[in-house]
Amino acid sequence: MTPVVLEARKGAPPTPEVRIFLATRPEQHRAERVFFYALQRVRNPDRRYAIYPMTALPASTRSSGFGQARFAVPELAGAHGRALYNEVGQLYLGDPAELFDLPMDGHGYLATSATDTTVMLIDCARMAACWNADARRRLSPEALQGLAASEPDRWGTLDPRWHARDLEYRHGESKLLHYTSLPLQPWRPRPERYSYHIDPRAELFHSLELAADREGFEVHTLAHPSPGFLPACARLAEAPAAPASELCRQLPESARLQWALVGAWSTTDAGGQPAARWSMEALRREDLPQQDVVAANGLEHLPAEDLPWLLDRLFQLGRHWILVKTAPGPKGSAIGSLAGWKALLRRIARRYPDRNWQLDCPDALGRARHYRADVAQRTAPPRVWVLQSRTAGDYAQLLDMAEALGWPYEIKRYGTRIDALAPPWPDLVLCAGRHSVPLAQGIKHRAKGRTRLVMLGRPRIPLSRFDLVISTPQHCLPLHDNVLCLSAPFIAEHPLDSEQLALWKQRFAHLPRPWIALLVGGRTGSYSLDAQSARDLSLEACAAVRARGGSLLVSTSPRTGSAATEALLAAIDVPSWGYRFGSGEDNPHRALLALADAFIVTGDSVAMLSEACMSGRPVAMHPLPLRRHPMQRLVNALEGWLGVFPRRDPAREQTRLERFYDWLVWMGWIVREPLYGQAHQLLGVAPLPEGLERTPKLSPELFAASRARALQAIRDLMAAERPIRS
Repeated sequence: MTPVVLEARKGAPPTPEVRIFLATRPEQHRAERVFFYALQRVRNPDRRYAIYPMTALPASTRSSGFGQARFAVPELAGAHGRALYNEVGQLYLGDPAELFDLPMDGHGYLATSATDTTVMLIDCARMAACWNADARRRLSPEALQGLAASEPDRWGTLDPRWHARDLEYRHGESKLLHYTSLPLQPWRPRPERYSYHIDPRAELFHSLELAADREGFEVHTLAHPSPGFLPACARLAEAPAAPASELCRQLPESARLQWALVGAWSTTDAGGQPAARWSMEALRREDLPQQDVVAANGLEHLPAEDLPWLLDRLFQLGRHWILVKTAPGPKGSAIGSLAGWKALLRRIARRYPDRNWQLDCPDALGRARHYRADVAQRTAPPRVWVLQSRTAGDYAQLLDMAEALGWPYEIKRYGTRIDALAPPWPDLVLCAGRHSVPLAQGIKHRAKGRTRLVMLGRPRIPLSRFDLVISTPQHCLPLHDNVLCLSAPFIAEHPLDSEQLALWKQRFAHLPRPWIALLVGGRTGSYSLDAQSARDLSLEACAAVRARGGSLLVSTSPRTGSAATEALLAAIDVPSWGYRFGSGEDNPHRALLALADAFIVTGDSVAMLSEACMSGRPVAMHPLPLRRHPMQRLVNALEGWLGVFPRRDPAREQTRLERFYDWLVWMGWIVREPLYGQAHQLLGVAPLPEGLERTPKLSPELFAASRARALQAIRDLMAAERPIRS
């Protein structure tokens, strides 16, 4: 096997090579790329790392999955030295060299248990007598594990920080995270088999993938292609060639452009004019001149792992257009379908906003399909309308999103009727809440489908009627290509200027520290806050503040209610400062976010909790009494009877009934009760007093990554390729 090698820096002292054997499959290409990227970020630059992707295993009649892969490691490692075994779907958060160097005290392998061997440090010489080709042919994975564990002292205990499975993950402590629950894997490798939901640790994966995209990271590169690249190039020379004239006719200005033909073309000209001819191998040359158009044919014959850097090279060399004529590649790979090709081209094209591209590729039924992304030719930014929401929180998110996109936008007031609007219709509509759905759908209809609709939250109609739905965990929407679930609402930072901040600081200066802000919500469709529950909240908060010798900074909201507000403030018996919403005084909300040392927030408002968590300081969540609508109680009882609650148990396999129920939610026929506990889990907040002792699991950096994901999804939507006729 040929490894992917991460070399030590020049002049580094000699140390043993860190060998890692990685079990992977073609459909796990996103997870595999992020595994390598995460490893590169935490590795010791003074060490040499050799990572062996195990996609083709030695012959076995017992199993073709990861269960057999781990037992092939001693043999593949030459029955000498040490080796680490990992599976795709794991992320190193600490340097694997530290794991590789752990004392083994004579054990044959270290794992968290004798039977959980998905992460192992292996003494290959000792384990080769037990795990070898003959044993793998005769025994099942379970029997091989039992055989190894049967000898005393062959197994040694691995520090659990090096293998945190799902809920075992501890922010700031775990050194390896393993996404074991298949329906929660953030990269959604098998959508034909699973209905996916957001994982509480999903933002960590997404933030790494976003950073890898931004940096242009690829496992294989122009300087270091995969071992199969050159042999595949030789085979490509014998592949069927195609004339370039068809592509030339699709570009009206082709006669005025300089062309380069790459790969399997049967002609030496483009539209009757001479064209440069480059082989795939020639793309590695640094002296190739840029051309107006670069057209490639036959990329499907090359290793899928080389295509990202090859496409990147095509975009470097094509000044205006990149044309790709291809076919679906191996099933399950990044290019195994037409959708896979489009996603890959879209990802590479993000780094080249001044380039246009076109894809010619058959669909699953073999029908020719042509897609063009010519956003670089557009001279004006998208025309954006923001539909004012009924609730202030949703509307604030829409405005934050519109501002962050940086495109000019118009606001359409709440209650506006479709008959009051006139063309030119917008390119993009941002909306939130079920009351804005009729207007948004009416705009799309009047625009003959050319307007893109982005919905925040949970529409109560089929999700397919929106181009993009950006939701949050409490709505429990199943993930689809047009459904993006963020770990927290889209809330931008709105810091006060230094002068205002200084004035607020003077107001609180007489109070002892730590300053603990109490942010109070109130009555919602799912929660209630009466005078008694407000008094209970006040007593708990005061006890927490008294234990710390600090003071309480209280701020109520429009939903708190006058009776609850008075009961809350009357029960405070520690040094405090209070604000009654609607009193006419300056609202201290932004000042508290900037100045408080810690926060207590009622659990009814995910947005308010998120704002506090974005500070990076401790946040305690106070649950309010549940208040369920009769229909919500009915749906909740139905889900309990059917056993189709949104899954969080990684040990349970997803059933067909669960997938069907998610389809009903997708169709808008069932509206789930908001489960705020899901959002609390994603944020990583705890109730009093534990919450005041630690910071939330979702760090400010992950909040920023979550917002960046949403913005990227909208930009991708507006730059999306459109079908064209040949």
